[in-house]
Amino acid sequence: MKKYLPKLPPIALYLTSIVFFVLGMIHPIMTTTMFLLSKKDIYLIDSVEFFFDEGELFIGVLILVFTFIFPILKYLYLASKLAGFQFKGSKISEIIIDIINKWAMLDVFVVALIIINMKMNSAIIKSTLKDGATYFAVSILLLMVCSLWIKYSEKWTKI
Repeated sequence: MKKYLPKLPPIALYLTSIVFFVLGMIHPIMTTTMFLLSKKDIYLIDSVEFFFDEGELFIGVLILVFTFIFPILKYLYLASKLAGFQFKGSKISEIIIDIINKWAMLDVFVVALIIINMKMNSAIIKSTLKDGATYFAVSILLLMVCSLWIKYSEKWTKI
């Protein structure tokens, strides 16, 4: 029993992060209002579609990679670490995860929201952030804390 006790906090962080990640995907990240008549909720995937539709492929791919692909890969990697799986080349995967942590998905997400707001805000159209943005931001922060917890707990147990 004592062997599994130290893993409870990172597992709780991990599962909570997944819940917030899903909430961030299913709740709108912003609402746009036009002439106080028409309201449109924008979801996270809509921001990627918006940039692809506008021909902004670089920004669309950047957001797609950092807000969808990297978090999912990181969730899979951390699940394997929490389950105790060891891969060949695990040092390389740890280095890659450290690099991803430094280029946090949250930074790219915030920049994307700013760009969307700048492109969409005018005297006619007003954009406001919604719960989905908060949920997604919390999920990324919890995922980063979980990742760091696992990294440093492995170092502490080696000492």
